[in-house]
Amino acid sequence: MQHSSGPHERPGTTEFHAIDADDLRPGQRLLLPDGKDSAEVLEVDTVLDDYGQPALYFAVLDNHTNLRVAHGTRVRAARGKAVRPADLLFSGPAAGAGASAAEAEAPDAGVTAPAGEAGAAAVAPPTIETVPAAPLRGPSDIALDTGEVVHVPGAASARPERANASILARLPAPDDKPEDLMRAIDAAHPGRHAVHELAARLARGVNVKSGACLADLRALAYELYIGQHDAEGALKVADLLAVLPYDGNPARWASIESALGLAAHLAREAGQEDRAAAYGELLRTPEDAETDPFRARMAQRVRQRALNEPNLYDKEITRAVGAKDHAEERGWRMLRLGSLLHLRAHGGSTAFEQDELDRRIEVELDAVRA
Repeated sequence: MQHSSGPHERPGTTEFHAIDADDLRPGQRLLLPDGKDSAEVLEVDTVLDDYGQPALYFAVLDNHTNLRVAHGTRVRAARGKAVRPADLLFSGPAAGAGASAAEAEAPDAGVTAPAGEAGAAAVAPPTIETVPAAPLRGPSDIALDTGEVVHVPGAASARPERANASILARLPAPDDKPEDLMRAIDAAHPGRHAVHELAARLARGVNVKSGACLADLRALAYELYIGQHDAEGALKVADLLAVLPYDGNPARWASIESALGLAAHLAREAGQEDRAAAYGELLRTPEDAETDPFRARMAQRVRQRALNEPNLYDKEITRAVGAKDHAEERGWRMLRLGSLLHLRAHGGSTAFEQDELDRRIEVELDAVRA
């Protein structure tokens, strides 16, 4: 699902006002508990206690997760400047020499950032910052407003700690240490500032526990393929991310998911269908990670909606084309490319057959390389 996320917003750029948790509505943006990332609310489901009163709200988010907010919790709604796709793709030096260090730390998924005011007007929904609430204490069996009774455990659901060994066995073992690979890539692309800055930073040490490091690896893989036409180098970098397990952290998984979509595409281009299928299986790892029946069902609904109704940024691209803002258009097209790669690696959807996805991917590649 790297799958496809909406624009993210930084908490330090907006003013907040307090609202009640029962005022949560679809279309709002929630600041996630880590205080760094936000996600759009797709659905809000109310859980009733044994007296028929609201006890808990499940907010289904567009980053393939759902958030539990206790009734009576105060949350803060943030209003600020709209966020451009620069916050999503190619954060940091991958966008060029002028990118800031703060952008390089952004954990959001994607590949290239447009500039200008056109993108700033594209995002309207406000951001919500949730105030962490104590775990709900009460009966473990609670009734939904639909009348259905489900079990909601107090502890977090179990998640796989490592990817399936049989899937990883279908991928080639790395030839070099990650740091050596970074130095080799830097040497193979002399004078390429975007490549040099990323590769030089990663050559000092690849820390797979760092979200910023994962974002740099993802950005380098896309830059090598899109900007430098180096499919072999891009696949080697993407492989460093592809073997990492799903740990339940949406910010970290966004970089891994994005790299898996690219890796599957590169493997298909090289005629390695089994390898491409392995990347697709790894991409779907989170779908079996949730053990709570209710949360698993909600997550499945979000995934299916994202597959059947993908955001391909048609309005934003049309607006940028009309304004003749080529940088803005390229940025939105890179977002569209990421969504298409995710759909293709996942196996397609009811909206697009695989052949149609292949055609659209080639169209976007030609457009962003023009």
